[in-house]
Amino acid sequence: MVCRNCHALCLRKKGAGFTGGTGGSTPFFDVIRNETAPDVQEEAGSIENQMKENRERFFEETQRQGMGTEQAEELFGRLLEAEIFQNGAMALTGLRLDDIDGNGQTDMLVMVQDAEQIVFYGSGGLWFFMNEDTPCCFAEEDCSYYGIFDVFWADVDNDENTEIVFSAEGFGCGAVGDSYKAVFKYKNHAIERMELPSDFDEDYDFGLTVDVIREPAADSYSAYCPYLDEILPFHRENGCPPPETAEVIGSNVRGFYDLAAAKYRGKNVLQASEYLCGEGGTADCAAIAKFLITWEEDGTPKIIRWWLEEESL
Repeated sequence: MVCRNCHALCLRKKGAGFTGGTGGSTPFFDVIRNETAPDVQEEAGSIENQMKENRERFFEETQRQGMGTEQAEELFGRLLEAEIFQNGAMALTGLRLDDIDGNGQTDMLVMVQDAEQIVFYGSGGLWFFMNEDTPCCFAEEDCSYYGIFDVFWADVDNDENTEIVFSAEGFGCGAVGDSYKAVFKYKNHAIERMELPSDFDEDYDFGLTVDVIREPAADSYSAYCPYLDEILPFHRENGCPPPETAEVIGSNVRGFYDLAAAKYRGKNVLQASEYLCGEGGTADCAAIAKFLITWEEDGTPKIIRWWLEEESL
């Protein structure tokens, strides 16, 4: 999926994902126009304050990341030109500066969130400013845009293009919490989202179902992954008598987390983890499942190896 000429107003659409359009922008006051003069003045002051705050946050962060003032001014001008702040309706919540594709130019990943209606998920977006290309925006209502996110880039599918691996932390509790995961490919001056392997019914997460099984032997367990149709044994101390027959006593909790670049047999791959709980429920870590992910030439994802780590979190 390719995003071109994306405008910030698209971020308010439900389930927008990658969005784009070539039409002109809608003036902010035309959207929230109020007939009473005092309200308009109050709104104007709020807009001015938000734009000032966005600018201050941007320059604080560019300085922290080692960028000079002159270049920062130039890059901030690009954000204003793209109208990602909607004249103060959107707040700057995250910024990452680097030469992502390795061609010597500074690229930007910019996260924004609705400054008027703060919500846990949605109402924001992640903007890609790659080289001199038209800015591109990713927006999903299931993603959190508070600015707590991890990102790295590497050629994880060995096609000599750069993939941007993104994880935004949500507000779920228990186990390892929740996070929205996405992998983006930068190719031919465009951003497209890549698929992750998943057998979940929910649209807001990605991962593989794993059943945790207690075997009829002391301290003997196994983990079964239906997606791969494979079972792996593991050991776990348990003072209680084993069951007479094998029984499912736990499962994975949510989906992938801790995405990382890795090597396997000389090739680049993406590594992902899953938290497996035991008899004690979500707080009872039985093991961690590890998966190595790669992609076919047509973009189809596949798991090439999985294993278990028995240590608790």
